[in-house]
Amino acid sequence: MRALVVMHDRLSLPGLIGERAEERGFELVGHVPAEDGPLPAPEAFDAVIPMGSPWSVYGPEVAGWIEDELGLLRLAVERDVPVFGVCFGAQAFAKAMGGEVRKGDVAEVGFHEVRTDAPDVVPPGPWFMWHGDTFTPPPGARVLATTDAGPQAYAFGRHLLVHFHPEVREDIVRMWLGKDVEAPQRYGFDADELLADIRARSDGSRARAAALFDRFLDG
Repeated sequence: MRALVVMHDRLSLPGLIGERAEERGFELVGHVPAEDGPLPAPEAFDAVIPMGSPWSVYGPEVAGWIEDELGLLRLAVERDVPVFGVCFGAQAFAKAMGGEVRKGDVAEVGFHEVRTDAPDVVPPGPWFMWHGDTFTPPPGARVLATTDAGPQAYAFGRHLLVHFHPEVREDIVRMWLGKDVEAPQRYGFDADELLADIRARSDGSRARAAALFDRFLDG
């Protein structure tokens, strides 16, 4: 089996989700639209995994490739290729299928629990979050989990989209902080405390990520 991992920059790694996908027998094929050109056809894969991004779906940084990605996601739905979207990936899927993406009233960074209507699919967490945007799910979506800031997970047919970051490991967030050195000041958190929290919760995060991806694969 092959999974297309849409990476919006070289730091939007699949992390714990990628590890579980490989354990479940997937070969991961990474593609960075801004660098690697047009996305391949979704039917060449058994799953599509669009990851997070340092940019917004509506931002000028994505103008050269976002329409190609939105088209890929529509084709995946049309051709019944399951999509597991993470953060920006969940926003892009919502946009592709008729929802709206916008700047949120508040940013969410760090571990948060969610209110879940489907604990067998998306348990309360805690889940790691790093987003300043929010979105309106597309028509026909079933919202699975929320916080006061907005939706955190939804299903669209067989597709599962989460606004949090189940893939996160300490090394990934260290790279994010290295690239965006002003993030702690902008979002109001202590970088060392955040990394220590990720490290302390690593076993639980790994187990939750694996269970979440398994629920996606197993329907």
